[in-house]
Amino acid sequence: MTLKIVKTFLSIFLVFMYYLGFWSAKSSIKITLFFIMILFIYEVGIVTGKKQMNKN
Repeated sequence: MTLKIVKTFLSIFLVFMYYLGFWSAKSSIKITLFFIMILFIYEVGIVTGKKQMNKN
């Protein structure tokens, strides 16, 4: 679980660093990083939801 959270934060950080103008990339790289960020956020949400269901 910790690794999933770390990679999610790193991908969010990379996307926001791009939007803040600290680095540039080709449009294909930008799109890929954005969808990877969305995928990682979804993955962490699924795992967190499963943990909460197990607590109840």
